[in-house]
Amino acid sequence: MIKVILINGGWPGVNPLFCIIDPNNPNEPGDTGYFQSCPRRQHRDSKIYYLKMTSSNIETISTEIFSAIAESFPVVSASDEFYYFPQVQLVKPEWETWDRFSPDFIAYFISRLNSWENKLDQLFPYMSASGSGSQAELLLLKKLIHTLQEHLNETRTWETQPTFYLSIACLGLAEALNTNNPDVPHRRAETLPEFLDQAGRNLKNVPKLFLDLGLEMIQDTKEYFISLLPRLPELSPALEALLRYKQILASLKTRSTFLLPKSLLGRIVESNMNCGMDIPQVNKTLDLEITKMTARLHREAKKLDCDTWQEAYESISLSNFRHDGLVNLYHDEVLRLGRHCRDIGLVEDKLYQKNPVRVMPVPRFLAAIRSASSYSIPPGHPPSGGIFYIINAHDPEEMHKQYHKEYQILSAHETWPGHHLLDITRWSLKSPVLRAVEQPVFYEGWACFSEVMLFQEGYLSGSQDSLMLAKRRLWRAIRGKVDIGIQTGSMNLSTAIEYLTRTGMTMEQARASARKYSLNPGYQLCYTVGLQKFISLFQRYGQNNLKNFSRVVLNHGEIGFNDLERILKQPGII
Repeated sequence: MIKVILINGGWPGVNPLFCIIDPNNPNEPGDTGYFQSCPRRQHRDSKIYYLKMTSSNIETISTEIFSAIAESFPVVSASDEFYYFPQVQLVKPEWETWDRFSPDFIAYFISRLNSWENKLDQLFPYMSASGSGSQAELLLLKKLIHTLQEHLNETRTWETQPTFYLSIACLGLAEALNTNNPDVPHRRAETLPEFLDQAGRNLKNVPKLFLDLGLEMIQDTKEYFISLLPRLPELSPALEALLRYKQILASLKTRSTFLLPKSLLGRIVESNMNCGMDIPQVNKTLDLEITKMTARLHREAKKLDCDTWQEAYESISLSNFRHDGLVNLYHDEVLRLGRHCRDIGLVEDKLYQKNPVRVMPVPRFLAAIRSASSYSIPPGHPPSGGIFYIINAHDPEEMHKQYHKEYQILSAHETWPGHHLLDITRWSLKSPVLRAVEQPVFYEGWACFSEVMLFQEGYLSGSQDSLMLAKRRLWRAIRGKVDIGIQTGSMNLSTAIEYLTRTGMTMEQARASARKYSLNPGYQLCYTVGLQKFISLFQRYGQNNLKNFSRVVLNHGEIGFNDLERILKQPGII
């Protein structure tokens, strides 16, 4: 006789779950499934089956959530530009559909998010009772839902940032152009005017700075559309819609401040970004990093017989650079880094071979939204590699920019063992939740930690390399201070610009950066805070075994740091 017991009584919208028990093996959970109808009761002995039950439930609910998000917001969810959305995509995307940002739909979708959050809350007692390894996964999914709900309902970027819609328009077209189906870009371009018209209707209570940034970005977007016209004549109506959008922006009433409520900013920093600390604690972390890196820069400068670190940095030669272009310079360095990571065991050969890094100039259709060299990977399980975009790669003057002295460290940050290794490992994981979720402090922290790893394994050494790493760490900590200062109102833009010039930025670069930081509160602090978290974990649990430490970290996805620490504490895990 086969015994069927009820695992839980279900809740609205989710049928009760059952487990089939083999009487010959009563302590082994069998297949699970959902009752179509069942009395609302619970078997008193069902606790031993929680592990099986929760894994099944999480995957079922996450599939429902991710499908709904991909259907409703196809561009932002397919992109890696919006941390508060999971990176998901439908198996068969509807290319005519743009993201459904409108007051009515957002209100409806927030109610759905609330419903999903309630379902996840009902799973949590089972997780706690069973001690299931899926607890971190459940917490990650719950945090994602809560962050997205908070962003749509309280931060409300979709109402206040004109650049938000211009970025979506550029990304949506870029995604379509990168498909192998020549019909897809035409289908997406045809429905773009409706999206832009709705975007104009959505905007209200826009800060003056956000309006100015939007008007500036319209020109870049217009040039992008025009460049595509020979290939996509369907963009002619979109150009007209872009003009209407510009006219709407010009007529908007604006407010002087862009500051978020103090409590909301605190939640963004502590929870949404995954810092796990409040703003005063973040400031303390940033100040300590600035002090340490300033001292390190002075020490390294003395070793190089220079009075200041700026003088020492200037003395580092560009003469050893190749003259066949930036793309080739970075391409060769990425190959060396990849082989190094494979040789020391940070990545298995099979994963390495199947996931090459393409190094290419920032294409014209992305120039409107990418202002620096960066890495990108499309959603996909299993992954098939990513792209390292080099800014201004065809500009003869770009080769002489000072920051290209750091090309080895920059390449490590963006590719091996940084973003690329993190992302291809994440997209190789079995769990759909762990594959889809990025957390800013984890994501940027790991990439910064990867720069430190170059010195741990002897890939880089010497005072010049150490000085460049310290400069990058100082630069990021100052960016974090500027971000927090701008967002809390303790630093105006003029002060922020002056502060950023201390990192070697020109006044023009500092002004552009400070203004853009206002659009994404808290993101700039993720680099330093994340780096410090990984350094702390490695010092306490790494046991000087960088390979095993990295494998454990990467193979568990971008979970919370408290959950990661619980895993690292386990005996024999490293």
